[in-house]
Amino acid sequence: MILYFADRKMNILGYATTQLKSTYLIVDDKKTEEVESGISSFECEVSWASKDRLKLETMMDAGNYILRSNGNEKDFFTIIESNINTSKQTISVYAEDAGMDLLNEVAMPFTSDKAYDIAHYIGLYAIDTGFEIGINEIPNLTRKLSWDGETTCTERIASIATQFDNAEISYSFETKGLLITHKYINIFKKRGKDTGEQLRLGYEIASITTNKSVANLATSLHVTGGIPDGKEEPITLKGYKYDDGDFYVWGSRLSSRKALAIWSRYVWDKEPNKLNGYTGHIVQAYSYDTTSQQELCAHAITKLKKLCQMEVNYEADIVYLPENVKIGDRVNIVDNEGRLYTSTRVLRLKHL
Repeated sequence: MILYFADRKMNILGYATTQLKSTYLIVDDKKTEEVESGISSFECEVSWASKDRLKLETMMDAGNYILRSNGNEKDFFTIIESNINTSKQTISVYAEDAGMDLLNEVAMPFTSDKAYDIAHYIGLYAIDTGFEIGINEIPNLTRKLSWDGETTCTERIASIATQFDNAEISYSFETKGLLITHKYINIFKKRGKDTGEQLRLGYEIASITTNKSVANLATSLHVTGGIPDGKEEPITLKGYKYDDGDFYVWGSRLSSRKALAIWSRYVWDKEPNKLNGYTGHIVQAYSYDTTSQQELCAHAITKLKKLCQMEVNYEADIVYLPENVKIGDRVNIVDNEGRLYTSTRVLRLKHL
C-alpha cells in the first residue's frame, strides 16, 4: 500500500508505504466504511527516523490530503486529526472522505416551499464543496422536506437520503494520476448486492458477536401522511381498508396481530391491571410524505415489518473476505455449533 500526502493546493509532499525499507513506514492502518452515514474513514500510523521527522510532520498535518493506493482501490481523504508521538517516533492521523466543506459546515433550519427531487436538496448543501451528483438511482422521486435544527452538511445529506425511502449515500472520486478530477455524491436505493458468498465460523470468520435489542420494537403505528393542497391537516389511514391476516388498519393505526401475540404484556395471563378494550399494543408514530392512502399504508407496512421484530446485529471478525464482497452487500453467515444460518447485509466494514 502507498499513501501520498498533499497540501491544500494538491502539491504532493511525499509518500509512505508498507515496504520495510521505506523512509516513512506505515506501521498500522484501518479503513472503515459505513452504510448509515455513507462516509469512509481512514486511520494510519507512520514511523520516522530521527532526521526525517519534520518533513513527515509537514506531510501529515491536519487539513492535508491523503491519496491511498491499495491494489485496485484508489481513495481520497482529508486529514481531520493528526497526533505526534515522540517516544514511538510515529505520527497517526484520522481522515474522512467527505472533506471539511461537508463535515465542518453547518446546515441551518430549512423548510421547502414544495416537493423537490433528491438532487435538488443535496445540491443545496453540496454547493461550493467541489462535490457533484454521481450515480442517482431515484431521479424522479420528490419530497417536501423540512428541518427544525442545525446539523453538519454530511448529517443533513444523510437525513435527506433517509427521507427519500431510506436511500443510501456514498462518496467517490475520479482520479487521473495523482490529480482528483471529480468528486461525487452517489445516491442508491440500497447499496450492494446479494453475493451468495458463505462465511463460516472457524474458516472465513474467527469469531461472531451477536447483539439483540428490543429498544425500538413496536407492534402498532399511528400513521400520518402529507398535507393535501388546500387542506391544513395531514392525511391518515382513517377510512382505508387493509387486512392481510397479520397487518391490518384500524382507525388511523396499522397493527400486527402476530407481533402482538409475541410482545403484548397481556401474553402473561396474570398481568395485573388489565384494562377492558385494550390489547397491549406497543404504539409508535410514523409519518410519510404522500397524499395517497394506498402509498401511505404500503410504506407503513414496510416500516412496521422492521419494527415488530427483535433487532439482531452480528459483528464478525473476518479472517478472509472474498474480493467481490463490498459494503452494503449481502452474505451468508454460518455457525454450525450455534445453529446460526442467516443472510445478512454488510453495514460496517473495517479493513485492517
